[in-house]
Amino acid sequence: MWVYEENINGRKLTDIINTEHENVKYLPGYKLPENVVAVPELRDAAEGADLLVFVVPHQFIRNLCDEMVGCVSTNARGITLIKGIDEGPGGLKLISDIIREKMGIDVSVLMGANIANEVAAEKFCETT
Repeated sequence: MWVYEENINGRKLTDIINTEHENVKYLPGYKLPENVVAVPELRDAAEGADLLVFVVPHQFIRNLCDEMVGCVSTNARGITLIKGIDEGPGGLKLISDIIREKMGIDVSVLMGANIANEVAAEKFCETT
């Protein structure tokens, strides 16, 4: 799992996630499975992936896709959980269309009135 590297109280966020199995900054109080490994380099996390799950703020998707081009198979599939619409130079665009165009992969969308801590707590969520 790619994680934007940040320092939390003098420790790297990826180190905290990998040792304590908790994202103390963005999802405090919820344990992550031990097989979830935080990686600070996007290309390392995406290299050779068959399935890419996009869960980032929408304003970062263009640059992230640009960075991953060439390290992901064209047979890979994507699923985006990103809310919002991008307002780029060509007008409004769906996030799935940006991913599809920039990376050349098929993309599906999963959205709803979901809040991260409610999903982590396995509470009922509405998804389409």
